[in-house]
Formats: sequence, C-alpha cells, structure tokens
Amino acid sequence: MNGQRNPFNIKATVVFCLLLAGLVLSGIAVELYAQEWAPSWQLPRRDRPANMVDEPITGLGEIPESRFFSPLICSACHTDIFKQWKGSTHAYAWADPLFQALYKKGRDEAKDDEQNAVMDSCVRCHTPVGFTSGKWECGQAPIPSEASRQSIFCDFCHSIKATAGIGNAPFILDPGDADKMDFGTKRGPFDDCPETNHKTEYSELHTRSEFCGTCHDVSHAGSRLAVEQTYTEWRLGPYNTGNPETTVHCQDCHMRQRPGVPATGSTERPDNPGFAATKIVGGLERPHIWTHYFVGGTSLVLGPSAPDPERQKMAEERLKNAATVEILTASTVKPGEILRARILVENVGAGHYIPTGLTEVRQAWLEVTVIDADGKKVYHSGYLDGEGHLDEDAVVYHTVFGDKDGKPTLDVWEADHIISDHRIPTKGQMVEKYAFLVPGDTKLPLQLKAVLHYRSAPQWLAVALLGDKAPTIPIVDMAEASATLDVQK
Repeated sequence: MNGQRNPFNIKATVVFCLLLAGLVLSGIAVELYAQEWAPSWQLPRRDRPANMVDEPITGLGEIPESRFFSPLICSACHTDIFKQWKGSTHAYAWADPLFQALYKKGRDEAKDDEQNAVMDSCVRCHTPVGFTSGKWECGQAPIPSEASRQSIFCDFCHSIKATAGIGNAPFILDPGDADKMDFGTKRGPFDDCPETNHKTEYSELHTRSEFCGTCHDVSHAGSRLAVEQTYTEWRLGPYNTGNPETTVHCQDCHMRQRPGVPATGSTERPDNPGFAATKIVGGLERPHIWTHYFVGGTSLVLGPSAPDPERQKMAEERLKNAATVEILTASTVKPGEILRARILVENVGAGHYIPTGLTEVRQAWLEVTVIDADGKKVYHSGYLDGEGHLDEDAVVYHTVFGDKDGKPTLDVWEADHIISDHRIPTKGQMVEKYAFLVPGDTKLPLQLKAVLHYRSAPQWLAVALLGDKAPTIPIVDMAEASATLDVQK
C-alpha cells in the first residue's frame, strides 16, 4: 500500500477516554479524539487531490447542527437529486434499525475504553453532523423525516472542503450557517455553477475515489485492524490505472447508475444528461449529472415505508452484473465412485472485492446441487436451514474476525485480527473444488447446478438483533451455471 498507517498510542487513548468520561470538551480533548483514530492512512503527496491536506480534522462538538441546512431546503432547487438521495442507504445510514441495534449492542457490551472508542468511531461516518455537534442518540433512533440532518445528507457532503487522508472520516468541514440563512460555499464537480442562494467551488476531491474513501475505509479504533477496506481494494486494483484518462473511480459506477442502467465494470456506464438544479433557478443543462441513488449491494433499504421495489431492482441489477460462474471440469461420472468438479467464480463487474464493506456480516456463497435422472438429489452444498444458517461445508466468500482470545466474533468492537479472508478480488477469480461419492443406484445423467448467492446480512443475525421486528433479508442470485454429466464415451 502506498502511504503509511498512523501509530496507535494506547496511553494517549486512555487519557482521552478519561477526559471524555468527565465531559471535558476542551480544544485539547477534541484534538486528542480527532487525531487518535483518523485518518487511517495517507496518500503520497504526488497522488493526492488538491484538497487532501495535512491539517486537523473537524472534531467532536466543534460545529453545531444548527449551521447545516436540512435536505428539504436543498430539494427546492435540486429536486431530482433530492428524490434520488432520500431513499438511499446514505439517507438512513444512522437510522437504519439493523445498524442501530448493532450499535446499541456494542455500547451495552463494550468492556473497556478501547471498545467504547470503537463504537464512537461508528458515529463519525453514520451521523457525521451528530458527531461534529456532539449530540447523537445511542439507542434506537426514529426513522428520519425528509428534513432530517441525521445520517449522510446534502449539506454535509457539499460542505466538506478537504480531508486529511483516507479512512475513519478525516473530513474538514466549512458549512454556512442555517440559523442566519447563510448558505456558505458548496463544493462539487463543476467549476462554472451560477451562484444563487449559495456560493460554489470546484472540488477535485469530490470527483475522485478519495472522497468515498473518507468513510469507506475503516480501521479499528483500538487494534487498528483493517475492518472495512473498500477504497483500498479499489486503489490496489486494476480500475485504478494511475492515469486520469483511464482510471474508473467509485463515482463512475455508483453515481452513474439509474433505473435500467447498472453502470458496473462489466456493463456500459453512459452519461446521464440533465440539470443538477432546476432550470427555473438558473440550473445549466449538462451532458452528465452524477446520480445520487448510491446503490450498492444492499437491496433492502430500511426507510420510513415499505421497501421501494425500484431501488431493490437497481441493487439486484448491480449484483447480477458483478460476477460470473462457470463449471470448468467434471470427472467421468460413474455410480459408486467419486465425482470431482471445479467451479470458477469471477469478479467481472465490481471495482472492489466481492463482498466488500462489512465483510464479517455480508456473505456471497455457492450453492451446488446435483440431481440424477429420477430427480433424486445426489449432492447439495450451500443450503440454508430454517433459521438462515449456512451448512458447514458451504463455500462462503466473507471475512472471519477473531477476538483477543483467538475466537471467531461478529462483534466488531472485539475484533483483534483476521482469522480468514476468503473473497473474490477485483477482476480476480476463485476456483472451488468439489468431490463427492455418487451412490451406486444413481440413474444417469446428472444435472449439476451452481448458483452464487448474496445477502447483506444473515437472517439469523437480523432476528438476533431485532427479534420479531426483523425484516426478511433478501437473497439475490448473482450468477449461475449448469452442466449435464454423463458417462464419457
């Protein structure tokens, strides 16, 4: 990796926690908190956008929420963009019930100051203005209204004037003042915006993956373990060519998608002509407007109403264009003998690993089924039981974290190291090998089917966190392949 991780000083962290516990929010305490765990790493100067700087980040309690305008105010001029955003995962990053239940569990179960610091670090990405105002609810939050300044919203993103590096949200904010109706300066990808209610400023950062890497790279606030590495996976992968003319940034996929246009690495990524602001307020017609659906692998957005079928379909379209499955070879089929098969899974469309993000929770897995000529199931791997648990022999693409005792854990606050990381690299492939005994009474030919499934969280985990209120976690079939196996002549 280009760049260097900051060292973690445990003594300074203990001092910080004592200050915070005593509600000492002096400039010293704020600076300690901000600099201990953000950023997780820095780019070499030659590779940085112009507004990635070596300056202190915006810290805890430094900017009151009242300085930020609600998204509803932005919607008056940026109508289409607001409609795209309001049903997105960004709009519910803090209020999502599954996240809230996991966050509350972490706060309740954290054993020491280090683990509490991990949970507080979640706040900086999931409700950044809650963090910078020093006010957020630790329990179940209400689903936000369209006017809410919770979660990740317009005025927060476009008030970022710079970052101090990559990961753990090292943003530097410069908002206006909503209380005084001072709209301030909004940053974005254009350098010729007409100035109406607010000033505008071109931001190189907003046009590059480094902007997304602000939050989509996460390291553990205590152990410094790489918890989420979506940006790093992109940076070290083939979509980052090092040439501005050919590099495909996060925005080139995730902010080009709209209904019917998956915009992945395996599909076309056409421009989206239109207006960022309505024409009546002076908006310019442009050959491309970045969309704000922010679609990823989550096909269930837990918003204020029933799931939006259009957004679910967009997530499914993205997933179905991310990978392929191919049955490479199968040995001679003969009842009473061992059948061996190889299955190729290839990442053809994701600019990062499959899966990415919270990879100890998210899962992609192969389901392999073999059925004989009478319809009898000869072999089955990758099936789910009634509670949503995968069978022990399933090939699962995910990460397994270990705690300090070496035991597997899903509790990120206890994560100390990686036990295993079995995932599909960017434009990479995995070959999985299967072997099983074909019963002597099997009637040929056999039908072998392999399906790559995906879910953003196991159903049993959703039930453990939310009980009877748990939603049904969708399972998406990303790709599949079939083959007929018979005696070779």
